Amino acid sequence: VTVHLGSPGSDAVNVTVPFVDYIKSVASSEIYPTWPREALLANINAEVSLVLNRLYTEWYTSQGYDFDVSASPAFDQYYVHQREVFNTIDTLVDEYFDNYIARKGFIEPIFAQFCDGKQSACSGLSQWGSVDLANNGYQSLDIVQYYYGMDTEIRVAPIVQVIPNSYP
Repeated sequence: VTVHLGSPGSDAVNVTVPFVDYIKSVASSEIYPTWPREALLANINAEVSLVLNRLYTEWYTSQGYDFDVSASPAFDQYYVHQREVFNTIDTLVDEYFDNYIARKGFIEPIFAQFCDGKQSACSGLSQWGSVDLANNGYQSLDIVQYYYGMDTEIRVAPIVQVIPNSYP
């Protein structure tokens, strides 16, 4: 994944990192490792889906940018280059990095918008709300469907590989 270390239009450096390392940094920057497992999984699924959607749609390259995703949470999700990651996050991402959220009957990952649910609200997953749901017995799929609709499911990617850009 090529990450622009700033907002899309800013003069910032691009770095290319392995997909799993990108997700581990995002998850360690966005959520707390002490949260219930099911909340962590729901959030990791959203984080994976958001970046996969950017890759699948070639969102930035189709606009003339030379990167896949920005490090800005105002546009994408918070990424800190070469940050330390939490053990809990590290383990879960290694096991579930190939899971993503899609609409039933469609292959493409959804743009799984999320926000903290305390400082900001959005039409997607509330990170703190996912903790409350997990504490009330919701499984990660239940949490995903609560926020993104009953027509969503968690898929496992059948093939994990680098796909070359097709744009333009």
